[in-house]
Amino acid sequence: MSKKIGIVTYHRPINYGAILQVYALQKKIKELGVECDVIDYRNSTLENLHKKKKIMEVKSIKEFVRDVLLYKNHNLKFDKFREFAEKNMSLSRPFFDFDELVRIENMYDKFITGSDQVWNYKINKMDPVYFLEFVENKSKKITYAASFGVNSIPEKYQEEYTQYLGGFDKIFIREKQGEKIINELISKESKVVLDPTLLVSKEEWAEVSRDNMVSDEKYILVYAFCGSKYIMDLAKNISKETGYKIIWISNTYKINLNIEYVKSAGPSEFLGLFKGAEYIITNSFHGTVFSINFNKLFFTELLPEENGTNSRIEDILDLFEISDRIINDSNPRVIDNKINYNYVNEILEKTKFESLRLLRSAVLGKNID
Repeated sequence: MSKKIGIVTYHRPINYGAILQVYALQKKIKELGVECDVIDYRNSTLENLHKKKKIMEVKSIKEFVRDVLLYKNHNLKFDKFREFAEKNMSLSRPFFDFDELVRIENMYDKFITGSDQVWNYKINKMDPVYFLEFVENKSKKITYAASFGVNSIPEKYQEEYTQYLGGFDKIFIREKQGEKIINELISKESKVVLDPTLLVSKEEWAEVSRDNMVSDEKYILVYAFCGSKYIMDLAKNISKETGYKIIWISNTYKINLNIEYVKSAGPSEFLGLFKGAEYIITNSFHGTVFSINFNKLFFTELLPEENGTNSRIEDILDLFEISDRIINDSNPRVIDNKINYNYVNEILEKTKFESLRLLRSAVLGKNID
């Protein structure tokens, strides 16, 4: 009889990395010949953060003027995310609280939590659902590429983490720092595996990408969060050097004649923009990951240390031995620094093979060489 797996992760946030990681994980589990649902759990904190915007919610005239310009694009993007999930993912019925989920344990052979920062207390307020606490049978509880998203756990949360983490049969983590945290809290073996987005080849990603967001001109793609020190200056300097235009994935009300803003890209269009870029400049983990997967010349800026998110970027760059992609200024001569993608792809294939082997073993319940 076919096995059935349930994935619990962040699948509803309007965030490219979140939706693409769960798509990738479900795709690879289904390729093992088992049924797989993304459990459509709706954490109230995340639902409030990631919803359609309404003008009536603004609190001042200044907010009104700004948000009229932003809400339309946000809502278009929201619809594209929901459309991507409906078209490309298998979802369970919606669940809104812990007690509802307790009733579904016997419907699935195993539950997987991950990938993404499912164990970040700052994001989900220590929701026990993401630790699969609704599942009594420990042998059914596994993780794949789960992430804490922080470098250390504050003392006031350590007892809770220790209790929750002790309930897993197998723990596969996304970062070395996470492996260290687990070892400190419960002294349990865990293994570092690839983010699910790297289990899917660039050819497979191309099949769900869409290329209609920009013209045929060559371009430098910018995908960055706030706090950037060098990114925009570097993009402008490379643009002057190469003659390529700048495309920035950002829903901003700002206007810059030298930049083409893409304000409402859905997940498929996001992939298309990465696939078509000549250069990519980012400070995002998944921006870095997709740059590597599509074999692009890219540059990554680390965020300020107080964000506590640099370890995952540093880990992935260390893995592929390309830490020199980290930028420390805006000198356009960095474009002379090429990437040996033959070597990078060898590491990727080897690491992918091992990550998929561990995933198969956990899902199918047996050791596979």
